Amino acid sequence: MSRSQARLEPGTGCDLSELESTPAADSAEAAEATPAAATVDQHNALQVLAMLPACGTARIHALEGDRIRLAIGGDIVDASRDPSVHPVVLQGALARGERVLAEHHTGEGWVVVGALRTQPSPGIDRAQEYTIEADRVHIRADSEIALTARASSLVLRAIGEVETYAERILSRAEGLHKIVGRMLRLN
Repeated sequence: MSRSQARLEPGTGCDLSELESTPAADSAEAAEATPAAATVDQHNALQVLAMLPACGTARIHALEGDRIRLAIGGDIVDASRDPSVHPVVLQGALARGERVLAEHHTGEGWVVVGALRTQPSPGIDRAQEYTIEADRVHIRADSEIALTARASSLVLRAIGEVETYAERILSRAEGLHKIVGRMLRLN
């Protein structure tokens, strides 16, 4: 049986005679080691591998409160969310059909540890259009914020200055439209 055919199940042992030698085992350092020491090292490595969780990708089939239903292969399984993963990330992955990364821990079941981003992110990737939806959006800068669309711009400066520039500026109000300032200069 080749190494690629050898399969380790968490918590189970493996017959070492089934494993091929690795390049490290063929090196000069390995040649100096005793066969017993090499076998012990291989056995320890296999024990460590057997304790590691199995990882895979899945699609979210359903979100029901804190309960996550994952589609893995042809099966639907229950999973929990790792505390480091924000619930909104999982909702987005479900809505866009993106895959998530899940670990299987022996005795604990599946745990979602992240989402694989397949859509561009605002502020990171350039895209045709972004929509940001939130109850509040805060943008903070130490010295200046500039919003620019070709020949028009709005600049906020930390020195207490707001500059608007465009060929045409339109300001409307349904009710009172108030302009307050110590001085008002027209042209």
